[in-house]
Amino acid sequence: MTARQVLTAAASAAALLALSACGSSDDGKQSGNDAAQQETKQVANAAKAYMTAWLQRPSQPKQMCELETKAARPNYSKDGGSLSGCITTYTAYFNDQKPEKSALTIAVDHVQDVPASSSRPAGKGALATCKRAGGEPFRYALRLVKEGGAWRIAQRAEADGDQYAHTTDPVADVLADAS
Repeated sequence: MTARQVLTAAASAAALLALSACGSSDDGKQSGNDAAQQETKQVANAAKAYMTAWLQRPSQPKQMCELETKAARPNYSKDGGSLSGCITTYTAYFNDQKPEKSALTIAVDHVQDVPASSSRPAGKGALATCKRAGGEPFRYALRLVKEGGAWRIAQRAEADGDQYAHTTDPVADVLADAS
């Protein structure tokens, strides 16, 4: 190869590298989709972890509190939602719980954007469908918001009322109606 051919080949390789680094508009869309899928997965995982900590018998106050926003904690009006105050409050709530031997399954789906309400911030909504072995399924709508770099529960509300029996996705309605 002549010096000119080497330089031409090197320039072509550099141009190809630069073009591949830029990517196409399809690549940009895919990256956006990947980010949205990753966020949906993080929301669903946080919702499932919370529901498991709450519905497992005995319940797990520390895990519940760590997965809630400060404003959603039961001690918010007393001490601003401190972690220790939350754990103490939930421990008292669950003091009489008996261990549950039946299996618990929790599925989280219908993750979606939810607007702010008069008392809650905008965030992500999700539907948790739960079932104990031998029992009927029951559902909760959850509002999650980013706090401290993690998705945390800002609201939970039952989603099994008669007004929601007709729909498989009552998340937005439940979270808008619930206080």
